[in-house]
Amino acid sequence: MTDTQTPSNSHTWQSGDWKDKANSQAPYNGIQITGIPQYNDNGAFVSAAITITDYTNDPAGISSNIQALTIAQGKINIPAPEAPTDSADADNSNETTNSDSEPNTAPDNSDTATVDATSEQINAEPENNQNAQPDPSDDKNNDFTVNGWLALESNTMDLFLRVHFMYGLEPFQKEELGYIMGFSALLKSDD
Repeated sequence: MTDTQTPSNSHTWQSGDWKDKANSQAPYNGIQITGIPQYNDNGAFVSAAITITDYTNDPAGISSNIQALTIAQGKINIPAPEAPTDSADADNSNETTNSDSEPNTAPDNSDTATVDATSEQINAEPENNQNAQPDPSDDKNNDFTVNGWLALESNTMDLFLRVHFMYGLEPFQKEELGYIMGFSALLKSDD
């Protein structure tokens, strides 16, 4: 049971603009975030596998994965998936990015502390939106519109996923911030 994932304890959150039936054109739908807690042999929380799926520009969704988010990591940038390639092995439009620990999507490692220190300020200036539209020469998938960070925070017996990000089409971008799901610090037995 080392670092056991418990799919039955999986949590799913959907953005406020989520629809049961997707639109026929972009924006097709909103954002869906799934979290699966991972526990050690003693039943103590270790990390959570987080999947962020953006349905704005792709009806099948474009996913970004963080395999093991821990409290110690603090706030990490949501990794953008790589852009699809023109090769024959890129037949799946649902691209995925994995991140095990340190995010590699910070604009510059020397600026990471500055980004973290100012991330709690709500700023709607246009310069903030430049990050939502990556440079076309970048390897990032331009159809993935999520730009921001997430973190695990705890109290005495529970852990909570905290988010602050923007997403959506440029003239209609939406902002999500707050605590969106919780995990138990200890795995409950079915005795």
